Formats: sequence, structure tokens, C-alpha cells
Amino acid sequence: MRKRTKQFVIRLNDDELNHLNKLVKESNLSRESYLRMCINGLVPKPSPSTELIEIIRILRQIAESLSDISKCVYTQNGIDESMYIQNFELLQNQINEIMILIREPMELKFPMVQ
Repeated sequence: MRKRTKQFVIRLNDDELNHLNKLVKESNLSRESYLRMCINGLVPKPSPSTELIEIIRILRQIAESLSDISKCVYTQNGIDESMYIQNFELLQNQINEIMILIREPMELKFPMVQ
């Protein structure tokens, strides 16, 4: 059963509809989801570019490689484990911050009317 049972009609001119469709396409959301976010005071950010997604994929591979290296080095007692773990966690935190920044919606601010 659908939880959203209310609907309304909105009329737009061609320019407004084209602009809305462009924003929806950039966000990779449905039109309904995009408008719900706007109603709740949030403006969705555009989807990340394929280049950024590729960079994140590469950073994740680097993190996995570092993890594998650390396991090998640890068994040979050849590295300061705490220093390595600290740097590994820093890389993971950076990846997570990038993901938050590209997915975090912006707050919708209306101009002050006097």
C-alpha cells in the first residue's frame, strides 16, 4: 500500500519544465524525489561525474592494497604498525568525507522579501 496518497497538479511553462528536467537529470533522482527534497528545504546536488567515481574507486583500491601490504609487513615485523594504521585510517576518512560531500544536499535558501 502506498503511503503517499495525495497528489497535486502544477503548471509550468516550457522554460520552467526544461529547467526542472535538467536539474532532475543532473541529480539522478526521480522528479518526485527531487521535488520532495526541495519541499523539505533541501536542494539535491548533481550526481558525481564519472571521473570522480573513478577516482574514488582508485582510492579504495589503494586502501585495500595498503591493507594487504600492512598484513605482510606486520608478519615480518618490519614497520611501525601504529603509524601505518593511523595513515590507513586517515585515507579511509578522506574517502568517506569525499562521499559525504558529493552526496550531501544543499539547503534551499529563499531571498528575503520585504
